[in-house]
Amino acid sequence: MMTAAMTMRFAAVGAVALLLVGGCTADNCFFVEGEVYCDTCRAGFVTNVTTPIQGAKVRLECRHFMTAAGTVERSAENVTDAAGNYKIELKDNRGSEEVCAVRLLSSPVPGCTEIEKGRDSAPVTLVDAGLATKVRRASALGFLKAEPLPNCGKILSDLALSTGPSY
Repeated sequence: MMTAAMTMRFAAVGAVALLLVGGCTADNCFFVEGEVYCDTCRAGFVTNVTTPIQGAKVRLECRHFMTAAGTVERSAENVTDAAGNYKIELKDNRGSEEVCAVRLLSSPVPGCTEIEKGRDSAPVTLVDAGLATKVRRASALGFLKAEPLPNCGKILSDLALSTGPSY
């Protein structure tokens, strides 16, 4: 469940991204943006107690589609702002020949640094395919908090997702 504050952050980032894209004159210029958060309930998704992470490092990695599991041909890194948002500029888009994903690298938040395999990256489609914007949005990525908050059992129970011990 996305909070009103998170919705406002997404809207603000989108407005800024549109301004940036308006200044980009190259046809092959793209921006990849997304959010990094601390999963304070270890739920695997955003809850009403999820917190954004400032200073988290992420990397956009692109591979040729024929070697999708192989060598990274190019990459770009960035860190998140105070709202947990990042923006990575990618020049020289190679379209359908590339398979790209944003990957979590590190979190500066003590107690919220665990990366769960399988949830450590978000694929990004760069192919133009008639899209009206050069901004591509990656799914939110989260680091796991070492110990869930005390109220997480109630939060997950309210969502009808509590299957384990109460916290």
